Amino acid sequence: MRRDYIESMKSGGLDEFIAACEDLKNSKYVIAENKIAAVLKSIADNRDLYTMFGSALYGFDYQSTFASCVGGSYFTLPSDAQKAVALVFRILLDIDSGRLSLANFLEAYFYSESINESYARFCLELITPFETYCRVLMSRPAVPPPIMREKPSDAENIKEVGSVETVVSETYNDVNNKFTESLKNDAFDCLKTLSDFGASAIVGVIDRDEFEACLDGLARSIRSGDNKYIISSFLGVKYAVSYFFKSTKTVIDVYKKLEFAVKRLTD
Repeated sequence: MRRDYIESMKSGGLDEFIAACEDLKNSKYVIAENKIAAVLKSIADNRDLYTMFGSALYGFDYQSTFASCVGGSYFTLPSDAQKAVALVFRILLDIDSGRLSLANFLEAYFYSESINESYARFCLELITPFETYCRVLMSRPAVPPPIMREKPSDAENIKEVGSVETVVSETYNDVNNKFTESLKNDAFDCLKTLSDFGASAIVGVIDRDEFEACLDGLARSIRSGDNKYIISSFLGVKYAVSYFFKSTKTVIDVYKKLEFAVKRLTD
């Protein structure tokens, strides 16, 4: 970053950053990405915050730290304040840049009955401690990162105006990949359950075979990963379920879970 820009940045005070964090925590999922951009902008505009994040990010191993925080369907921050701050900052960067889907991240590690409940958990478990740890680190004497190094630190990728650029590193798709596999497994489980329903409830042999063929077609399309094929195959299952089972609650519940998985897979 140019020295003249650094010198023009604000110094002292956390008011804008804290206000942006509070705004993020009090918002709904639908506008969350705009609020994340505002938090990142408040960091990029403040010299003291910039220095603090530069120190936290210097030598930070994002991918291994992220992996160590994953426990099944849960995500737990590191107990070390500096690592926690660096990790959440990097996650926010990836969401802001589009490299990490906020929806997928919430579904994978903060799942609740509604997306807003998932988002509320995300704010409580990540953003609240992030804000607290930032206060703690800002109260300590600033230690700027080394100036001379072979590779730029993450802090050097802070955008000079507006928000924050994508950090230069390898593409990080672990969350999206794990979430996609989970959706596929859910879909296959639903198809197996629907097949069992068909085998026990559909009387005619031809009707049973037609229903099974619809289910098999959707399973093949999901394995292929072709979104158009998945959607067309799903429509066949949709009409078959409606025709053979109408409003049978147990079947409809399984169908709705299947529909959720298919919609997410084809987003």
